[in-house]
Amino acid sequence: MAELDDLKRALVIGAHPDDNEFGAGGTIAKLASQGWDVTFIIVTNGNKGSHDAEMTSYRLSEIREHEQRAAAARLGVNKVIFLRNNDGELEPTPQLRAEIALYVRHLKPHLVFTHDPWKHYMMHPDHRVVGFAVINGLVSARDHLFMPGLAQIGVAVWRPEALLLWMAEQPDHAEDIAPFVEQKIAALHEHHTQLDENPTWEDRVRAHIAEVGRKYGLDAAEEFKRIVL
Repeated sequence: MAELDDLKRALVIGAHPDDNEFGAGGTIAKLASQGWDVTFIIVTNGNKGSHDAEMTSYRLSEIREHEQRAAAARLGVNKVIFLRNNDGELEPTPQLRAEIALYVRHLKPHLVFTHDPWKHYMMHPDHRVVGFAVINGLVSARDHLFMPGLAQIGVAVWRPEALLLWMAEQPDHAEDIAPFVEQKIAALHEHHTQLDENPTWEDRVRAHIAEVGRKYGLDAAEEFKRIVL
């Protein structure tokens, strides 16, 4: 069995159940197929995302966690951490920044993926908050004078190799996901509460990743802003 330091580790942090699959599902499946150890963090419980008048927030949050675990498994990911904040109510607090930093130090990812908080006209406030919380949390994770008490209990600083922002305002890195398109689509199909009533979503996703691929001479691709840390 490989030692921990011999494994490549990735941490994917999304605001809601389904964000990781939309933003980087093909790339995640690709990494998992190459033996990477991939962990998901889902920051909110997605308990507002329903047009069903009979649905309750509590029931929806339970369903969406189940959907997220199933979607992650489709991509080869079996570690999903739920922070269970209420959907639409995130604030850029020091507590959220510290929580992200703690997980980064504990999990020791080489790559981190999340939302681009600088994306123009991004409507959902949670996406912006999570993007900035991850960026700020990475600074706290790498510098020893932040949260110095963690070192006293054996949680040392950690600097990932790179941060990749999906749906980026200024992308500069692409991943060929042609062999993993069907895994991405299958994972998204697990999010029944969000997509079953939207008959055009799959066509739009396929068209988008094909359009991105054409920019790079590929059949299908996902693109990111890559920031070396």
